[in-house]
Amino acid sequence: MCEIARCEWPNGRPNLGHLQEAAREMRYQKLLDICIKQQIGVLLIAHHSDDQAELFVLRLSRNSRVLGLAGTAFVSQLFAPNLKYDGHNFCRYGILLVRPMLDFSKDDMYKICQGSNHLWVEDPTNNSMQYARNRIRASLRCLSTEGTFQSELQKLIYACRLTRACVDNACSMAVKQSITITEYGYAVIDLEKLDAQNVDDLSLSQYLACVLQFVSQRHRPIRGRSARLFMDYIRNTPCKGALTVAGCYLCAFPKSKGTKVLVCSSVDSMESFSVEMSYKCSYEEQPSPVPEIDQIAREARVHSNDFLQCSSIPFVNYSSSTDVLNRAKDHNIIGDFVLEKLLYLQTEEHQNFFATKHKNEEQYLEKTNFPDVKVLFLWPGETCHFMSKFLITWNALEVVSNGICSQDSKNLLCQHCAVNQDGSLAVRHMFDTDWLFLAEVSKIRSMEENQNVSKVSINKLEDDGLMKHSRYLQLSAMKALEVLKSIPASARRTLPVLTNSQGDVLSIPSIGFQCCPSLSIKALFHPRVPLGGGYTSYL
Repeated sequence: MCEIARCEWPNGRPNLGHLQEAAREMRYQKLLDICIKQQIGVLLIAHHSDDQAELFVLRLSRNSRVLGLAGTAFVSQLFAPNLKYDGHNFCRYGILLVRPMLDFSKDDMYKICQGSNHLWVEDPTNNSMQYARNRIRASLRCLSTEGTFQSELQKLIYACRLTRACVDNACSMAVKQSITITEYGYAVIDLEKLDAQNVDDLSLSQYLACVLQFVSQRHRPIRGRSARLFMDYIRNTPCKGALTVAGCYLCAFPKSKGTKVLVCSSVDSMESFSVEMSYKCSYEEQPSPVPEIDQIAREARVHSNDFLQCSSIPFVNYSSSTDVLNRAKDHNIIGDFVLEKLLYLQTEEHQNFFATKHKNEEQYLEKTNFPDVKVLFLWPGETCHFMSKFLITWNALEVVSNGICSQDSKNLLCQHCAVNQDGSLAVRHMFDTDWLFLAEVSKIRSMEENQNVSKVSINKLEDDGLMKHSRYLQLSAMKALEVLKSIPASARRTLPVLTNSQGDVLSIPSIGFQCCPSLSIKALFHPRVPLGGGYTSYL
């Protein structure tokens, strides 16, 4: 069935410098939504070899390394930005994007359409020289008639793709052998199993990017100084000191004598992105995720591993774009003419890029209004995804007959619980003062001390309900502290905490603390994107 989806800009059209990127993200999001509704697990995309050539030159002009020069993957997994409800649970939904036309040129596409009498549509924006891709396309079109330029360029791109596949494979194996993911959202790297001293720079940088992107759930490339800092830190065994990089905090794992590294979200990252990366989950029921995707990925990995074992990998020890071009020339992948033209295109578009970038940054600073920081509130019966990592569910309230809760018949809230007047709680990450609060509450000897020390405001009642409630609070804090002791201090700060508008801590669900049994709030570590970012193949 043909379905036409319309893309809207609810927050206004992006400025010119970010328009193509934003439009591409929106297109794929629309395609993903349609695939989920129709239970389509594999979507075929018509990228062709000319697209790869344009992307190669574009990234060459940005001084991308060999992994970037590999271009677009033959297969990549795309995940929905939000967890979705399948009628029973909130699940991670994704599809496989497959590009079967990468060996065909655009001229081949025209010939296929002409030979089968199919009409096609030309995108009028492809002729605009405002966009870098279009400028590169025009230059490559002129060069395509020059001898073997096109075929040599494709050979070079294939060599980069083969290198990328080899590096990805090595990274995947290292991740399985050396990384432990905990239910509290942090990762532990075993340096002895990793043996970073004997891992090449390319594979190690990809490995580290994989870890940082998973822990932060912000899937952006790790480049330049950040990558070098991280590699030097990991190779300096035993691990000493601490490092903050790419939204993550790293330090020696407690009692490991520097043989293991703790990786968790940094405080600055949580302060900056906790609201931006958190959202309310919709209970609108979706069809179940397509189960065949995992089987397809498993079979493809086996094929990829078999292929790489009998292949010669050209650029594993050559990282920079200049090294790659010179290496390709030395190995007769490209000739002098192609090398000369690629260096010319690199320089020309590099200059255009910085001129355009400076202009767009000025426009961005002039037009952008930064919104006030918002707070995420949760009500009974709702679920939210905090920092794209923790799935927090506040079960709908029911009458609790336990001799502890004194419930208001109107809203079913216990009168001892200091939730907001509208019945909501705010969600934030843990502060250092929160575990100090738990320690104080766990030491309370009497109801009077509880009223003096606890931040939870409790009205004096004449019955023994208050005493039982106080005792429940104390026991809950004691159990939570025992769990908290097993979590490194820096990693504790990533845990979600629910408070009222006065800042009183009412629940820390990951460690089982709640101020009252009527607050049935659960937290489950459920990252939006899995470790490794899903299945990808460049073969």
